[in-house]
Amino acid sequence: MLIDALIFLPLAAALGLLLIPRAATSALKGVALAAAIATFALSLSFLRQTTGAVSQQSLPWISGSFTALYHVRVDGWSVFFVLLTTLVSVAAVWAAFTYADARRLRGYLFLLLSFETTLLGLFTAGDLLLFYVYWDLMLVPVFLLLVGYTDSPHARRAAWSYLIYNGAGGLVLLLGVVGLVVVTHSFEVLGHTYALSRPLEAWLFVAFALAFLIKTPVFPFHAWMPPTYAQAPPPVVAMVSGIQSKAGLYGFIVFALPLFSGAAHAWAPVMLTLAVASILYGALAALGQRDAKTLVAFSSLSHLGMVLLVLFAFSAIAVPASVLMITSHGVIAAALFLLLGSIEERVKTRDLTDFGGLAGRAPRLAAFMLIASMAALGLPGLSGFAGEFLIFLSAWQTQPAYTAVALVSVVLASVYALKLFQHAIHGPLKLPRGADATTLELNARELALVAPLLAVILLLGVWPAWLNDRTPAGYPTSSVTASIEARR
Repeated sequence: MLIDALIFLPLAAALGLLLIPRAATSALKGVALAAAIATFALSLSFLRQTTGAVSQQSLPWISGSFTALYHVRVDGWSVFFVLLTTLVSVAAVWAAFTYADARRLRGYLFLLLSFETTLLGLFTAGDLLLFYVYWDLMLVPVFLLLVGYTDSPHARRAAWSYLIYNGAGGLVLLLGVVGLVVVTHSFEVLGHTYALSRPLEAWLFVAFALAFLIKTPVFPFHAWMPPTYAQAPPPVVAMVSGIQSKAGLYGFIVFALPLFSGAAHAWAPVMLTLAVASILYGALAALGQRDAKTLVAFSSLSHLGMVLLVLFAFSAIAVPASVLMITSHGVIAAALFLLLGSIEERVKTRDLTDFGGLAGRAPRLAAFMLIASMAALGLPGLSGFAGEFLIFLSAWQTQPAYTAVALVSVVLASVYALKLFQHAIHGPLKLPRGADATTLELNARELALVAPLLAVILLLGVWPAWLNDRTPAGYPTSSVTASIEARR
C-alpha cells in the first residue's frame, strides 16, 4: 500500500486541484506543493531498506493465455530513481508558481503532478505491461504543457517533435514487448530465463534498445531534445532532463540487459560506439552554443552517453557507477535549468552574448550558479566528479580504448561549463534594454527550491559511498515465486 500511495498521491492531488476554483491561486499552490513534499517524504521511507531488499505489491491483472500482474516494487536499483523523481518534482512544482498566469495555473500544476505519477509508476513497475503503459502515458503531460501552456510557435513545433520521436520509440518498444510475450506468455518476465533463439533475442534487444536510446536520448536519436529543452518552461525541462531522460537508462538496467544478456554482449561494440559518439558530439555541440539552455541540453547528451558507456563495458561495478552518475546528472541538470530560468525571467534572454556580470548585483545567484556549473564541469568535491570518476574507472577496466577516446570530453566539459559561468556571472554588468538591474538576485522561494538540489550535489560529491553502498552490483531479479511455466 505504501508504494501505491507514493505513486498515486501526486495524481490524487492533481485531481483535487480541479475542485478548487481557478481564481484561488494560493490554495492551488499550497495543495500542489504540499502533495509534492508529502510524496518526497514517502519516498524517503524506502531508504530504510537494507541493500538487496525489495518492497513490492503484486495483484492479478490479466489471466488466460497471456498473464500480467499489477506488480510494483521499490528495490536497491529503483529507489534512487524514485528519490530523484520526488526531489526534482518538489523543485519543479514550486518553480511553476511564476511560470503560468492565474488563468492557467491550475492546469499547469495538474499536468506537472500527473507527470510525476507517470514517472513514479514507470520506475516502480515490476511487470512489463505496466512499464509500457507508463512509458507511453508520460508523453501526454509534457506534450500538453508545451502545446497548451506556451505562446510560442517554436514551442509547439518542439512539442510535436517530442511526441513524434518518443511516440515512434514507444511503438518500437511495443513490438519488442509483444515479441517477447508471444514466447513467454507472460508480461511478468523479470527474474526468469528463456531459451530464445539468437536471431529472436537479437531483434528483441534491438527493439528495446532503440526505444531506450531515443528516450535518453543518445546520438543520433537526439533530434527532439535540443528544441524541447530550449522551448520548455524551466519547471518542465527540469523534470524532462532531470528525470524523464533517465527512463531509457533505467530500462536498460532493469529489462534489456538482464533479459537479453547474450544479445547485449553481441551488440556491445555498436552501443559503445554510440555512447562515445554521444559523449563527444554533445560536448562539441555545447561548445558552440550561445543559447544557455541549449548549451546545457547538449551537455546532458554528453553526460548521459557516459552512462551508456559504462553499462555496455560490463564491468563489475557498472550498475552502481551508472546509478551514481544518473542521480548526479539529474540534480545538476534540474538545478541548472531552474537557475537559468530565473535568469531568463529577469533579463528576458538566454543569449550569453547579450548579458553578463550578474555577480555584482546577485551574489547569491552567482554562488548557486558556481556550484551547479562546477558540478557539471566535474570539479572534485561535487557529485559530477564522483559520477564521472567512477564511470571512467569502471569502463576502463574492460574497455580502455573506448574510454580513452571518451576522456576527451572531460577537457571539453571544462570549456563549456566555464563559458556558461563566465559569460553569465563575471565581467562588467551587461543587460539587454529594458532589464531591471535591481531585481537580478534570487528571491527566498527560488533559493529554497534550488538549495536541496545543491545539497545533494555536495553530499554525493563528498560521500558517494552513501549511494554506492546501497546499490546492488548485479541486475534486478523478481522475487515473485510463481514461474511462467506454472501459470500457463
